Amino acid sequence: MAGELLQYSGLVTKARAMHGRLLKQEDFERIMEFQTVAETIGFLREQESYGKIYGGHEEIQHRGQVEALIHNSILEDYQKLYKFGNREQKQAMELYYGQLQYKDAIPQIEDGYFEKAWEAVGAFPGKKMRLVLREVFGTQIDWLNIMWMYRSKMFFHEAPEETAKILIPAFYKIKKAEQKRLLEAGQIEEFLKILGNTAYFKGRDSLVSMQDEVSYRYVMQKMYRQACRKYPASMAPVFYYFYKKEQEIEHLTTALEGIRYQVPARDIRKLILP
Repeated sequence: MAGELLQYSGLVTKARAMHGRLLKQEDFERIMEFQTVAETIGFLREQESYGKIYGGHEEIQHRGQVEALIHNSILEDYQKLYKFGNREQKQAMELYYGQLQYKDAIPQIEDGYFEKAWEAVGAFPGKKMRLVLREVFGTQIDWLNIMWMYRSKMFFHEAPEETAKILIPAFYKIKKAEQKRLLEAGQIEEFLKILGNTAYFKGRDSLVSMQDEVSYRYVMQKMYRQACRKYPASMAPVFYYFYKKEQEIEHLTTALEGIRYQVPARDIRKLILP
């Protein structure tokens, strides 16, 4: 245990310091009251987490330019943390890197990324590292698949074979037979009943209950908090920071879009705040 603490102390301390500089709810409350993109840019210049990325970019004036810098900020954070890692930790961060690419304010994840990442997780050296990576990537894969199946039944009424084409062909807590039953569920009520009997809702390591919203963000947030408690000296706090930074970028992009088109603050709030 002492060896793990020493091995991860610098990396985890750096990630937690970055986490502490993320924008707070009150920051977003202030942003949503701005009337112009220029006001938002001025506010971000004052923030520790974004001020430095404006250095040498005094010409930044419109939404597209500021979004490009915001998206670049997560890559800069990645590079800072990467420098703190040892060989195994860098290898783990490289697995996550594919999720940090943006184009036109939208995350750009290559086809087959999750399938390849899941294969790499299974072959990763070190039992403890594999446990953490399986929890992070496995939960993400399962819940991306769950949300695609849920939306397909709830809103698009697609045939099971059509929905199956877009699913990630990898399995963690949702087993292949369970996924098949979820796909073939006739009504959304049946889908939710089957989902409620999976490991995410039942057993010692369950993350949610059927009273909770069927939500990717909610589950990922709970998973990361649980993983950070179980594995404080691990990659869990680092990946949690990347996840929270991605959420911050999404919320800032939404707020900038709303401000640009003069969307009322109350409507922007519904999109980005709990």
